[in-house]
Amino acid sequence: MILFPADLSQDTAVTLAAVSCVLLAGTTTALWLGVVRLRRAEARLAHLDRLKDIQASLQLLQEERGALDLRRLEHVLLDIRDGQKRVEDRTLAVLESARGGTRVPGALEPAAAGSATALADRIVTRLLALGYERVQLVTPIARIAELAEGGGRDGEISIEARRDGAACKGRILVKKGAIADVQLQSAYSAFP
Repeated sequence: MILFPADLSQDTAVTLAAVSCVLLAGTTTALWLGVVRLRRAEARLAHLDRLKDIQASLQLLQEERGALDLRRLEHVLLDIRDGQKRVEDRTLAVLESARGGTRVPGALEPAAAGSATALADRIVTRLLALGYERVQLVTPIARIAELAEGGGRDGEISIEARRDGAACKGRILVKKGAIADVQLQSAYSAFP
């Protein structure tokens, strides 16, 4: 029980007790709201604790990337590219040999005797298989006919084509009437 001085009336004492209870209840409510807000803030900040985990993961990833030997990776990619070219050449040779015709030693495709259009068709087919488009033979058909006949003559056929939208120019080396080599270069790689 709360002790009041003797000169206070009972109504005043009850009023003071009621005001004290209201103040106590208000203070308790304010403290409870403060605790609730603190818990909410802790919950929000708990997500920030994950930043340390993320930073540790990034650090580990950076260390692993540093350990990766880029030169070794580059050599592996070059080996894969060279292997792919050999597979493409062999696939074309097998497809052409399935059509028939004699195979000239060292040639990538079999030779058909004396037909300029057959040689021109083989050149276009070969370039299309290599990913070129809009293939144009610059060399006159009479010269292609001479090379198609073979007879020990070697020569080259000038070509213009596009690959991935870039203009390419080059030549096809013909040995004994068969395609021996394809040498095409994009126009933009000719300039430094």
